[in-house]
Amino acid sequence: MTYYSGKDGSMSLVAANGTETLIAKVSSWSLSAQVDVLETTVLNEHDRNFVPGLRTMTGSATIFYYKDPSTGANAPVPLLTHMLKTTPVNETDDIFKIELAWADKHVTGNIIITSAELSLAVGEVMQASIQFQFTGAPTALAL
Repeated sequence: MTYYSGKDGSMSLVAANGTETLIAKVSSWSLSAQVDVLETTVLNEHDRNFVPGLRTMTGSATIFYYKDPSTGANAPVPLLTHMLKTTPVNETDDIFKIELAWADKHVTGNIIITSAELSLAVGEVMQASIQFQFTGAPTALAL
């Protein structure tokens, strides 16, 4: 029997040409999917009836904030700049593709970062937490 753990996981940005780049040092990520229910109950029925409606997929990630020795850049600044910036939100530049993976499984899709938070505490490594929402259906899926 095979079990999966954090050592099997990753989170990557997927470029337009399909190239995947690992997102800094992710300590955790999560994915959630919900489906709205639409009521179809009519008069003279004794039980409520429903059909599935729209699906929403959301997620979150916690990323260590550190200076990459190979580039000298503060990771995960490229990801955070989609939310924490001095310019207005852009309808096209602020939607990008990610892949959440574990072992040979993955969920890939286009997301919008809906919130970002930086946290720093005595005795802990500085972290950035992001929340995101998928726009549209996943573009690739292997469960």
